[in-house]
Amino acid sequence: MRLDLAGKRARKLISDHQLTEDEIQQIVASARINLATFDSEYKTNVTQLAQELSKSRPTVYGWADRAIIATIDSLRNIRTGRPPKEMRARGKRLRGRPPVRLRRRTTDSSFS
Repeated sequence: MRLDLAGKRARKLISDHQLTEDEIQQIVASARINLATFDSEYKTNVTQLAQELSKSRPTVYGWADRAIIATIDSLRNIRTGRPPKEMRARGKRLRGRPPVRLRRRTTDSSFS
């Protein structure tokens, strides 16, 4: 698989994450398969990808599945914008109180 890694963003990601050539090829193969899964206009040949990488089709599909699961998880965990007003108001009320573990008990039945 021939890749053009001249782009500034690609170079930065490769450098920041110290990606190997094999890892880059796995990322590209996973992205192509997932794009073909969700975009009917995009076509990719999984058999050809697997042959170019000297891997089996199930292995390549496994990479793609793990990549899409990680993408879904990260998208679901992104906190966007401000919380709703009721959550902000609750947070303001709680900010002035010490954490539960530091509050003194007002009644303790063990000393009765």
